[in-house]
Amino acid sequence: MAIDRTAPSLTSTAGGTDDTSFGFADLMRVLHERRILIRNVTTLVVLLTVLVVMLLPTLYSSSAVVMLEQRKNNIADLSSVLSALPTDPSSVQNQIQLLSSRDLAQRVIGKLKLYNDPEFNPAINNGGLPTLGALLHMIRPAKVIPGQDRADYERDAIVSNFLSHLSVDALGLSTSITVTFTSRDPAKAALIANTLANAYTEDQVDLKIAAARKATQWLTDRMHQLAQQVQSEQNAVEQYKAAHDLVDSGQGNSLVDQQLVAINAQLVAAQSDLAEKKATYDRVEALVRTGNTGDVSQIVASPLIVKLRTQEADLIRQEADLATRYGPNHPKMLAIRMQKRDLDDKVAQEVSRIAGSIANDMAVARAHVDSIEASLARVEKQAENDNLARVKLNALEDNMASTRTMYESFVSRLRATQYQDNLDNPEARVISNAPIPSAPSSPHRMLFFVASIPAGLMLGILMALLAERFQGPLPSNDLRQVRMAPVMARPVPAFALPPVLAELSATSDMRAASYVVDRPDAPYSRAYQSLLGQVAPAWPGRGKIVAVTAPGPDVGKSVIALGLARAAARQGLRTVIIDGNFERPVIAAAMGYNSISAGIGELLAGAQPLSRSLVRDPKSSALLLSAARPTGPAQMLWTAPKMVELLNYFRQTCDLVLVDATPVLTARDMTFLARLCDQVVLVAHGRGPQAVLEDATRALAASGAPATGLVITR
Repeated sequence: MAIDRTAPSLTSTAGGTDDTSFGFADLMRVLHERRILIRNVTTLVVLLTVLVVMLLPTLYSSSAVVMLEQRKNNIADLSSVLSALPTDPSSVQNQIQLLSSRDLAQRVIGKLKLYNDPEFNPAINNGGLPTLGALLHMIRPAKVIPGQDRADYERDAIVSNFLSHLSVDALGLSTSITVTFTSRDPAKAALIANTLANAYTEDQVDLKIAAARKATQWLTDRMHQLAQQVQSEQNAVEQYKAAHDLVDSGQGNSLVDQQLVAINAQLVAAQSDLAEKKATYDRVEALVRTGNTGDVSQIVASPLIVKLRTQEADLIRQEADLATRYGPNHPKMLAIRMQKRDLDDKVAQEVSRIAGSIANDMAVARAHVDSIEASLARVEKQAENDNLARVKLNALEDNMASTRTMYESFVSRLRATQYQDNLDNPEARVISNAPIPSAPSSPHRMLFFVASIPAGLMLGILMALLAERFQGPLPSNDLRQVRMAPVMARPVPAFALPPVLAELSATSDMRAASYVVDRPDAPYSRAYQSLLGQVAPAWPGRGKIVAVTAPGPDVGKSVIALGLARAAARQGLRTVIIDGNFERPVIAAAMGYNSISAGIGELLAGAQPLSRSLVRDPKSSALLLSAARPTGPAQMLWTAPKMVELLNYFRQTCDLVLVDATPVLTARDMTFLARLCDQVVLVAHGRGPQAVLEDATRALAASGAPATGLVITR
């Protein structure tokens, strides 16, 4: 038979999807198979928990509550030395650190003499069984650092042990702090908690008193220094004043400054008077020159001028009266004119006198201004010298005033802190004393016991999953009950597949072969991969032909054959599966082919080439060679001359050829097929009769089958 070289490529790649999911059904299977491991792990965890809880000592806890006081004492300013204690969250945390400090712990330990208490000093044991701390102390004695006293080291260890029993926490968002102490003795726990809270409040008072005393001493010393400094600086001021003739008035101003102010005032008044008189003089002089003396207010206001003007008015009236009766040259008219001229001369003389008086007043005012200006220049010169001398005097006085102010401030501060020792109150107070507990606080034995059960279960499940991951699935009980038949030729170890899902019926078992592709990491698929490693190990140089048969029908041999083909194709092997059930082929239908146009019968008859006879598995890269339609007896095809040529071609071009053969005990073609194959795999029912399995192995041995392996299902 000439093989068609245009056949589909037999080079396959891993097919299917890489689904690494782990479903609920897988989890339930693992839990069922590993239930003994889970039970043992859970029991061990519970027993260990009970043992540890019973060995733990019974402890009692008691709590005292300390509240930071926000109110202040109004009798005295108690914050004059130390500021008031703030109550913000960071300050509350600072007070928590003080309550849990080593110094405060040492005070409480010394006050209650806890250095001799075996609960805190592991080196002391008052008889009876040694405590856990004492055992650790004996096993691992204290290591003393070079240069450190051993007693100090042990004292520090006791303090550290004491602090390990102490818990200090803020109480919600309030300014209260809870001080909790844990001890084996309930009375001791309450006593230590109360003592620690009281020691904290006493420490606050002691701190305030010490700060007040230290401040009082410092203020006293500083006050004496400032008093001496004030006296020295005051003497320097007085000596400087005497040396420079600096005299101050009662108001604190210098006499020269007062004189300067007074002279300036006089000068301003004199200059104003001079200006007024000069203006009057200039006006009078101008009016006199123009002959308008009647406009001069001083002339008009002069009594003499008024009298002369009155007389002149009478003469004018008389002249007017005489002019109506006499002529202009009448002696009476002449006499009246003469009198008028005399009056004008007198007015002119009076005007001249008044103008001279104004000029004289102006000259006096000018002389007064000149005198005041001379005095001012003299006083200004003296003030200049005085000011130069007062520059240093002011510096001395300022220095003395600053020192005096500081001295007065220190005196006031000293009075505020001098009697503070008796007025200081703590800014924190104990609002709740620690009671003696009536029930232990730890260990919560029942809680630990109850919690150990789910914890043990979780740990057991984890161990089961790890065992499943690294050890693979457990073999079924049926496998351990099956014995290999002694007549098997070249037997290999029996191999068991996990049971197919229970809901799959006998007619739908072929769907289980899809698990290899759909769920490659499932235990069922891993079993196929392991079986493939035993059935088709590395085959050097050429492909391998493996026949899969069974003692009788309905044992799942076709499912095994198709699953092995898909597992091999998924691992990259060039795989061909031949459906040897020529009278009733089933693998093509399992792959989803309702019918095929050409099959092995047409190929061996030469009616169709190999490329038309092979079909590809939709779920993998494996190729199928099946009968297109039911044929006659199978031995007619296996004994055909072209069958040997076809199988040799597959050996050269493929890595694995799987033949789904007919059952051994119901068909007679196994004798012819056994000579063409390299290995035969016998698929048997795990719960079937032992005699049937033995008959099948004898039949294979009689047919001369090569190396035979046994696969147990269900």
